[in-house]
Amino acid sequence: MSLKDIKRRYRALLLFFIDYKALLCCFTILMLMISSAKLLERTIFENENFSLEMLWEFLLPPLLIFLLFFVSYRMFCGVYFFATLLKIFLISTLLTLGMFSCKYVNMSFEIQKVIGFTGKKVWITGIVTSQEKSNTYLFHSGSTGLGNSLIRLEGFSVLHSGQSCHLLVKVVEPKSFEQFDYKRYLFRKGIYSILQVEEYKCNGVGNIFLESRYILERVVERAMSEPEASLLIGIMFGSKRVFRSDFNTALNASGVSHVIAASGYNVALVAQGVERLTRGIKGRGVILSKIFCIWGFSIFSGLSSSLVRASSMTTLSLFALLLGRESNKGATLILCITILIFFNPFLIYDVGFLFSFASVMGLLFLPKCFENIKSKFLKESVLTTLTCILFTLPISVIFFGKVSIISLMSNVVVLPIINSTIFWGSGVTLLNFLLPLKILYVIPYIQLNIFKYFVLISSNIQMVEIGVNKYIFAVVIYSVLLLFCLVKYPVSSKNYYLICAKRYE
Repeated sequence: MSLKDIKRRYRALLLFFIDYKALLCCFTILMLMISSAKLLERTIFENENFSLEMLWEFLLPPLLIFLLFFVSYRMFCGVYFFATLLKIFLISTLLTLGMFSCKYVNMSFEIQKVIGFTGKKVWITGIVTSQEKSNTYLFHSGSTGLGNSLIRLEGFSVLHSGQSCHLLVKVVEPKSFEQFDYKRYLFRKGIYSILQVEEYKCNGVGNIFLESRYILERVVERAMSEPEASLLIGIMFGSKRVFRSDFNTALNASGVSHVIAASGYNVALVAQGVERLTRGIKGRGVILSKIFCIWGFSIFSGLSSSLVRASSMTTLSLFALLLGRESNKGATLILCITILIFFNPFLIYDVGFLFSFASVMGLLFLPKCFENIKSKFLKESVLTTLTCILFTLPISVIFFGKVSIISLMSNVVVLPIINSTIFWGSGVTLLNFLLPLKILYVIPYIQLNIFKYFVLISSNIQMVEIGVNKYIFAVVIYSVLLLFCLVKYPVSSKNYYLICAKRYE
């Protein structure tokens, strides 16, 4: 492909953006919300006074986006679109400032409320939403209580997700460790207090979805030993599980701890399940059933950021079908991410959420650049896995500052095993819920043992990490991927925007 053809493709992409102005608005809002997260952290968490310097840092990223598109349209299309771009910039800024103000007021109010109770003993009512450690749980007490908090119990506890509890607690302010800013980590997750439990009463069902998940978890726990049971539960339902410290260390060292969580793949399985059950039935009822089941599963699995992303994107696509329109998956993904970060700017610090977004973006574009590959195994297994690795690698480098070679190898080997385990584990668990047949768990048990021993072996391999300049590395990798997709992505010569691009040559 000649340089002229590459310019024409880039010109066509620019024309697509100016035609779908909502995408340009999304890019601007994303830049503004990233700035908002940093600004909220500085003004609320670090107690800095607002200054003109902060305002400049807030506006700089979207201004750079504005200049990038302005210069691009001038250089490649010969037009300015100054008024259009300025209008998009102003609308995006006003929307973001409104959300920033609401976030600032709400967060300040929540933190002041926590400060007022710090050091005191109070009775509080809420729902246990997840287990973080052996005796530490995430607890939601609603807007009338202290919001999201961590509760810690002394000794053995029998709490589980979904329970409604009445607790006598001492409110404690989170503290950071020498090598880890734990308080900032909790702040970004919207957790402003730690509750030391002295008495508790848990009698009712606080969340029917989480309680149902606990019932199915018990089915797995009765049929399998540890850590296989916890591995299967985490893979199928996204539940946070507590492993032995040595095995947990091995999971992190091998770079595959992220697979023990529900993801977009689980959402796709739910949608496929509804599709098969309603085969031969058409109409809006089927689409509405998919939406209901997808969000039911997401609530059931704890509404992790990756699940919310997958569910939101699928819902937007299904709504387009309800309206009788086709949806552009790339545009839908960008719109979905923008909406989620608009309401929660601290998602930019959520590695799982960013991994989910990057993986899907890669899967939408990169595999189509290799349509000439005939092997089904290479296309559906190897290429898919490598795409996810390549698109998430820069994020991993930015957050952790290193490239783990063993992590790349581990994901190529492990992900196909995990995909099969989800299928077998889900089917066997549902059957055992109706009729106890533990022998049926033999296939997922074998698969999980292969996974377990591979993790233990790969975690013992030494000297496999390479220190790199994280920002330069990330920019280079994404620039190469963007250029490769721009050149290789199959586009028909009759494409509307490609035809329009010729007029600007």
